[in-house]
Amino acid sequence: MGPARRWPGGFGAVIMNGAKRGLFSNEAGSGSAPCAAAAADISHPAKEGLLQAFGVFIDTIVICTCSAMIILLTPPGLTEGLLGMELLQAAMDYHLGTFGVVFIALILWLFSFSTFIGILFYARPNIAYLFGDNWLSQTLYKLLALVMLFVGGLAAYTFVWDLGDVGIGLMTIFNMAALIPLSRQAIDSLKDYEGQRSKRCHASRGSL
Repeated sequence: MGPARRWPGGFGAVIMNGAKRGLFSNEAGSGSAPCAAAAADISHPAKEGLLQAFGVFIDTIVICTCSAMIILLTPPGLTEGLLGMELLQAAMDYHLGTFGVVFIALILWLFSFSTFIGILFYARPNIAYLFGDNWLSQTLYKLLALVMLFVGGLAAYTFVWDLGDVGIGLMTIFNMAALIPLSRQAIDSLKDYEGQRSKRCHASRGSL
């Protein structure tokens, strides 16, 4: 394989993996975060939309960049052949010693636990909408979630990643099919919010 084919293939692989990991990290466009955002009590819907967009920035640009810098600043010989959390743990051990390893393990546990509880909260009203808000459907759904949690803990991490990529990808496709027709309403809402802010700014300046 010559350079003419190697470079486009490598670039495509970078884009593909970046999109998969980025989508898995911030869930932008997948339709999961709006389950929590819809419960917010706000004066204007655009406020919550801007807050969600800011969350994507913090998650992807700030947190993921910090993780990448920690790994890139570690000598390659210490991380050779390592993947996933083993790679990050080795990097944290180099920079912060035992404290870094324990810190990452604790943060990972808290993140995993809170994510599982959050996903249960997200899915509950959807299960109620599809199958009715009754004891049987809600109990079966929670039991299925526990089984999937158990299987995910025992399965190879590559299988879990692949399964997650497929699930997030399907969610995004279905969600985008619903979002595109509603995009005009979202833009109008943002313009209305910006107009209201502009009027308030002019009014406050005039009072001065």
